[in-house]
Amino acid sequence: MEFPETIKAHLAGRVVRKARLLEMDFVSKRMGLWNGFGKLTTKDGREWEGVGGLGKISGIASSMGGKAPELVFTLSGVDESFAAKAKGEASEYFDRSAVVFDQFFDDEWGLLDNPYAVSFGLMRKLTSTREATEGGFVRTVSISAEGPFAAKKRAKFAYVTPADQRNRHEGDAYADDTPGIDTRRITFPDF
Repeated sequence: MEFPETIKAHLAGRVVRKARLLEMDFVSKRMGLWNGFGKLTTKDGREWEGVGGLGKISGIASSMGGKAPELVFTLSGVDESFAAKAKGEASEYFDRSAVVFDQFFDDEWGLLDNPYAVSFGLMRKLTSTREATEGGFVRTVSISAEGPFAAKKRAKFAYVTPADQRNRHEGDAYADDTPGIDTRRITFPDF
């Protein structure tokens, strides 16, 4: 069995570092950012601009209790052109993908494997603020993205409910156990 370089390094007891990457698919161009310094070119050939300590990616969580978490990306100290995207037309970003990756490195920040996608959403809202400082202004852009489980655009009849399932396939009882499943305790195995 062949293990990825990251697992091999970890099993060998070597230091494995991790950085977070964010890829946003704007209409005009793809934008890749990472929470390190300088430009990063990953093994798959994609380029990522470093935001240093200026950005943070929050809200990456699994869906719990039937709620779809919102992804929020906040970048402080961005340049004026990126802030302009936030003020521009919503058609530049609305419903376009934002993907969060983990990139693993060795102890000397050498790349291990390709980036690994951990979360994604569709961009819904970009906001930009500008705060005066001694040296000028600091621009902050916040991007909120809706995860794949939000289903706000899905028609009411498109959910897996007993009535919906019977409307689609008469006599089908597949969905009879779905109401209340989020609060029901299921024992497995039950022998």
